[in-house]
Amino acid sequence: MFRAARGFDSSPLYRHLLAVVADEPALVELAERTRPGQQPTFALFGAVHQLLLGGVTDPLAAYYPSVVGARARPVDADTGRAFTRFCLAHADRIAAILATRLVQTNHVQRSLVTRLGLALLRSATAAPVCVVEVGCSAGLNLRADRYAFSVGDSTVGDYASGGRWSPRGGSRVHIRVDVPDGRLLPDLDRLPVVADVVGVDLDPPDLTDPEDRAWLRALVWPENAHQAALLAEAMRVVADDPPRVLRGDVADIGAEVAASLPAGLPRLVVHTATRIHVPVDRRPAFAAAVAAFAADGPMLHLALEDDHRIAPSGRAGIGLTATDAAGSRRIAVADGHLAWLEPLPELGTPIVLGAPK
Repeated sequence: MFRAARGFDSSPLYRHLLAVVADEPALVELAERTRPGQQPTFALFGAVHQLLLGGVTDPLAAYYPSVVGARARPVDADTGRAFTRFCLAHADRIAAILATRLVQTNHVQRSLVTRLGLALLRSATAAPVCVVEVGCSAGLNLRADRYAFSVGDSTVGDYASGGRWSPRGGSRVHIRVDVPDGRLLPDLDRLPVVADVVGVDLDPPDLTDPEDRAWLRALVWPENAHQAALLAEAMRVVADDPPRVLRGDVADIGAEVAASLPAGLPRLVVHTATRIHVPVDRRPAFAAAVAAFAADGPMLHLALEDDHRIAPSGRAGIGLTATDAAGSRRIAVADGHLAWLEPLPELGTPIVLGAPK
């Protein structure tokens, strides 16, 4: 699992540690304490990071820019030994974190998927819409209408007057996404009225709880200071006005959630990097529960889950799939953390609302 792991391009430290763990049976055994369905790579690295950010003093901290800043040591011959010593010395504390925590959505850049879905729905209907996010964590991405976005050469969303984003005049959360060619994108400033917003998560973090906030912070990779800053700002924004988030497995409570939405209204259902954390034997039930949201209203379903796809530029990323009444199609390829997004021609296909095929 560690040797074959992908997607750690923005963390040289974690890329190095993948091989370290894979070659050390004691570390593999420790990582296997992760809860069923969760990815041991993210969970183990997050648990270690949480301890270091929480003040545990150890030579390993010298390799973490998130802990020591610009003084961080580059990966060297001692990195693996330091990580192994730390994990074995704190195995009980790490195991306790792995037994109680889930890998949670923490990349606010992915809220662009929600905003894109809203814009696509507005191009198809003037009706108010309902927004559902499956695997929503603390609901940060459900507040996509509260953030500013620089998408390619354009700035959209909650920015200051005059079209220029300013921390004094617009949202405290400013998300930048590299989009080489935005001509296929819909108007991201033309959104529908949102009638209802709800998220579903197995164990939604409480943004008023310092330990929950610390766990979300620990899941941001050590080198990704910009993502950490975005997360901190988004947590403040959402804590001031949290969306409705329900605890449970969508396969178990999906019908209840769907019934709580205004009947007949279009609904946007989104999940990003969620299915990877669903146990394989539960994935058919997960898919069925998501599809069932179309029972009481026309649905657009966006999923950033289609792994190992190549963008038109040649970059390796994740496919963004749209499903409506006409079927499913891949509309973009994106970086897993939404640092970049490359639209595909299928993004220009009109959304079809109605009974799904």
